[in-house]
Amino acid sequence: MGWNLVMAAAQALSIAIDPAAWTQVQRIEWPGESHRVEVVQPVAGMYRTGCGDLPAASPSGGQHSFRMGEYCEQLVVLIDLSAGTSDPQLAEAFLARHEAFHVAAQMYGSKIPLEFLEIEPSLVERFAGSSAFQPLFAEVDALLAALDSGGELSCPALVGAYHALADDERRYLDYKMFWEWPAEFYAQQATFGSDTASYRNFRSKLFNGGNEGFELFVAGVEAGLILDRAMGREAWQDAVAEGRSMFDLLLGATGCSSPERGVRVRMKRVELR
Repeated sequence: MGWNLVMAAAQALSIAIDPAAWTQVQRIEWPGESHRVEVVQPVAGMYRTGCGDLPAASPSGGQHSFRMGEYCEQLVVLIDLSAGTSDPQLAEAFLARHEAFHVAAQMYGSKIPLEFLEIEPSLVERFAGSSAFQPLFAEVDALLAALDSGGELSCPALVGAYHALADDERRYLDYKMFWEWPAEFYAQQATFGSDTASYRNFRSKLFNGGNEGFELFVAGVEAGLILDRAMGREAWQDAVAEGRSMFDLLLGATGCSSPERGVRVRMKRVELR
């Protein structure tokens, strides 16, 4: 697939959502005339946007930072990758797509269950990068391998791995799968296409200083590839845009019932913060 990247200014990318990777582009309610997301990295401590400069946040322990929202009737993502990546040019392109998807296709283009509008910070602190989720991710990997070898989908082991988690672990993982799986699938497809081996190698060493928990993102790509075959891309992405979780769709595709979710809403405005 094409890169769909246009250099807008120094340290800036203008991202259009590729309809081949995300079939629900027509649902995005862009705030202004531009149907692109401006993704900006800081220069000399400032994010230089087409609507004025914004100060960069103070470095937080060498961590990468991501901020996004609406600014001057434009969807904007502010990213700071100064903590280092293994392949700066590819990482910038990939992460720009991933974060642009969050703000455009999800926040401005999809319904969201109320339970996924926010998450308790304590859960993120406790479970980000946790090894407790590895058995579930391994089952997703096994499902894709079964399809690749001509086998059939079966869900008992996947459901077993899910229910083996503690309640707060499931709450954290449900939230992360809802938000991260579609964005990761989109970024992978728009950047790597069918070359999943190169994507996995890239993801496993994306950030300098550690990539704990990268399996969550790889599992999201694998789930999307399974759903491509089980439902067809347009059908499952239509369901996601209606507020369904890719994990819940995966359970349904393998013959199991999914958890009950609450009311789904559209986000009307996301202030850049």
